[in-house]
Amino acid sequence: MADHLTEEEQIESIKRWWKENGTGIVTGVVLALAAYFGWQWWQGKERGEAEAASNMYQSFVEAVSANEGNPDTKQVTTAKSLARELKDDYGNRIYATQASLELAALAAKENDLETAAKELQWALDNTGDEALKLVAKRRLAAVKAARGETKEALKLLEGDVPPAFASLYAETRGDILVQQGDTDAARTAYQEARAQILPEQAANSRLLDLKIESLGEAPAGDSQANETIDETKEDAPVSESDNDSGNAEMENNAQ
Repeated sequence: MADHLTEEEQIESIKRWWKENGTGIVTGVVLALAAYFGWQWWQGKERGEAEAASNMYQSFVEAVSANEGNPDTKQVTTAKSLARELKDDYGNRIYATQASLELAALAAKENDLETAAKELQWALDNTGDEALKLVAKRRLAAVKAARGETKEALKLLEGDVPPAFASLYAETRGDILVQQGDTDAARTAYQEARAQILPEQAANSRLLDLKIESLGEAPAGDSQANETIDETKEDAPVSESDNDSGNAEMENNAQ
């Protein structure tokens, strides 16, 4: 009899515990399941969107690179349409930024600087990738300078940048200062670019030497500047391949 009452008491105890805690347990289980299946759904959605964006970007690349990089009118129209879809549907993805940069390069090649500036500004405003943001900013500075907006261009180049971009930014700043007629400041910028060049950017050293030399000798009192020029001459022997690489970078700066 005692055993029977004990069992009944245990059952009643369980009932009371479930009444007090059951709702919370069920809610917790439901939330856990919702979180799990929600995460699975989100991952699937992300994979699907990434694949769709990648395929669209691949089609875009095929259009802009057709005819060895000289797409005809139809291919350019296709590329622009695909880029618009990428920006509308996947604007937060790297593919959209890359497409915008490519369109800017195409526009600059056709001397359509207004379109180039718009595409580069879009890339700068929408990308979350810091490296692409720096690429877009430097190219936008070059385009603005080509449009005569040199003050705005120089403002874009202000501030510290990572070592991989330091030389390129200083060189672009020098190009703009030359355009403004500030020879001394341009020489200093080119010397900074030469000093900050990385081993993997060595092909551009000869171009920088030529830009420095084209500005003539530094003022007699500026012994440090003259020493820097002499050092760059010793450090960078002339070679045909260096000159070709330099010309290619100069073209990239224009974009």
